[in-house]
Amino acid sequence: MTENSDDRLIVPASTIIILFLTLLVVIPVATLRMSRSLASPIAEVITLVEGGGHFRGRWKIDELEYLVGQEHDEAASIDTVAVSVRKTGQTESLASSTRERNGVIETVLFLDPDGDRYSAVIIAIRSVDSSGSLQVLMYNFSQAGDPTSGQWSDLSEIPEHLSVGYIGHDTIERQSEMLVRTFPIYQQKDGSSEPTGQTRSLIWDFHNGRWRPDPRAQR
Repeated sequence: MTENSDDRLIVPASTIIILFLTLLVVIPVATLRMSRSLASPIAEVITLVEGGGHFRGRWKIDELEYLVGQEHDEAASIDTVAVSVRKTGQTESLASSTRERNGVIETVLFLDPDGDRYSAVIIAIRSVDSSGSLQVLMYNFSQAGDPTSGQWSDLSEIPEHLSVGYIGHDTIERQSEMLVRTFPIYQQKDGSSEPTGQTRSLIWDFHNGRWRPDPRAQR
């Protein structure tokens, strides 16, 4: 006697419909959250004063305002840079801090490396000597999602194996969600204004806290 058995798993049509509808809801929500976590909020310039030996600006990002610059009575070339964060429409600061600078404030950039919707402040300071090298400082909040306290990081140092041929004249910019640093490579007999080497591009690794080669650049 032979018995026929059917071991196939039969899934009710209602279960398939529920699963399909769930995916229709979950996937767009997950995609939106991921895109939000990867995209830094837009910084709106409220005021910006630069030139004449002074730099001071105010930016609005979502519900926060960032004030970055030097005090009015400070020397242009060397002193401190101040960062203050407050809620829009208020005068009392949530957090504020100063850091020594060696040069002139040139550029202020904003990035949200940890995706908490609160941007870190990256400040590029140009030395006044012939090298024109950059001091790169970052002010970021100590705890994700908490704008009431922050800490400084110095992003100036380039790893030794990547700094061969570097004597300054570097630039820094935000490209999408990346912090990119570029500088000309000088050969041994080059003059300070006549580099004959190629251009090196580096990307800041926010996770490990160091500069890495830009994989997009031609080697």
